[in-house]
Amino acid sequence: MLVFVINQNKKPLMPCKPSKARKLLQAGKAKVVRNTPFTIKLLFGSSGYTQPVIAGMDTGSKVVGCAAIANGKVLYQSEIYLRENVSKKMEQRKMYRRTRRDRKTRYRPARFDNRGNSRREGRLAPSIKSKLEAHFREKMFVESLLPVTGWKVELASFDIHKIKNPEVSGVGYQEGDLKGFYNVKAYVLDRDGYTCQHCRGKSKDSRLHCHHIVFRSQKGQMLLKT
Repeated sequence: MLVFVINQNKKPLMPCKPSKARKLLQAGKAKVVRNTPFTIKLLFGSSGYTQPVIAGMDTGSKVVGCAAIANGKVLYQSEIYLRENVSKKMEQRKMYRRTRRDRKTRYRPARFDNRGNSRREGRLAPSIKSKLEAHFREKMFVESLLPVTGWKVELASFDIHKIKNPEVSGVGYQEGDLKGFYNVKAYVLDRDGYTCQHCRGKSKDSRLHCHHIVFRSQKGQMLLKT
């Protein structure tokens, strides 16, 4: 466990051990500015000596992982769960706004032609913007605790088709497994021979559903199930 330290000018310094932070607090040379994570602020001038700190971030659409290391030791690590209800909140706000408008200003001309913001070039959807800002917010939070000298961001992009067929190129990308099928369900039905993979056709129920019999977290694939 480490205690994060900032100087009089709110600039981050290298973290210290809890025992040293306790002595500084008892001597009145520091004060607590944050409980989680525990951070103290020095009340006297310091040399400002820092060491190289490298921070890394694993981007994601649901969970973002972040960590910072120095001298081979982990100084900070966190997991940030991004909001998944932005679109739902926008629809709810739209409903409340419309009903309020119908109640109080029913004779006012429509405003949808005046909303130039929704047609602005380079505009991001609110759900995408919320996730993007969450990444930057975590970055600024880490930089407020530690003297970060560099960032490494994981931007992994996998070509699933090329993993299955290393020789694929150009038009070959259109010759995938789903070619000729309406959707994934139709492909799975044909692949498994319209037979339940759980009971191997013993069930009398003719209705089949595409389902992960083995969880995806355990590297399971989509199969047919009655």
